[in-house]
Amino acid sequence: MTDFLHRFSPFLQILYQFAQNIVPLIFAIVLHELSHGAAAYLLGDDTAKRANRLNLYNHFDFYGSFIIPVGLYLMRSPFMIGYAKPVPIDPRNFKRPLNDMALVAIAGPACNLLLAIIGSMFIPKDLYTLTFTQQMLINFIAINLGLFFFNLIPIPPLDGSRILAAFLPLRWLPTFYKYERLGFFIIIGAELLSRHIASLFGSNLSLFNLCVGKPLMATLKALIS
Repeated sequence: MTDFLHRFSPFLQILYQFAQNIVPLIFAIVLHELSHGAAAYLLGDDTAKRANRLNLYNHFDFYGSFIIPVGLYLMRSPFMIGYAKPVPIDPRNFKRPLNDMALVAIAGPACNLLLAIIGSMFIPKDLYTLTFTQQMLINFIAINLGLFFFNLIPIPPLDGSRILAAFLPLRWLPTFYKYERLGFFIIIGAELLSRHIASLFGSNLSLFNLCVGKPLMATLKALIS
């Protein structure tokens, strides 16, 4: 038995790390999208319900929810990202399209924050050594907090842009959403530019550090300490 475990220990270690990192990420991103659909349904849009998308399984995206996170993990990436199938929403079904879209957008990050808080309730406050389940819970909390803060960045197509749109003058909206397809390139460009500027001043306060990293670590410490 000992020889068997020793022979397959690298494989077992991969499974161990997979369960601790990838599984919490899958649940976090799928529940994030599901909460958008649930909020839209409560606000009068049944598009997601008619498309049978108000369940966990139909939000799972093989590439975004599995292949990309696993690939990043195998490449020892310092960050983990992924996505689930987006919720089909028709704003024309809302009574107040801009305001209701903002509420639908808030539902995703709010779900992640709630999951992080619930997860923290099962973490002992006097941690000395971490069990497998406790480490998975801490990863789950950190991932949900990361999704919460990241999605609040007000750059399309992130949820924060939908929230910001509710406060912008109507004449600005066509221009604002014109760049939605370029949103992630803008985010990456802003991150690289902010890193360069920060390095000139001997700092590491890049866009992600300011908007995600620092608030994540501060909140995580508050929740599990």
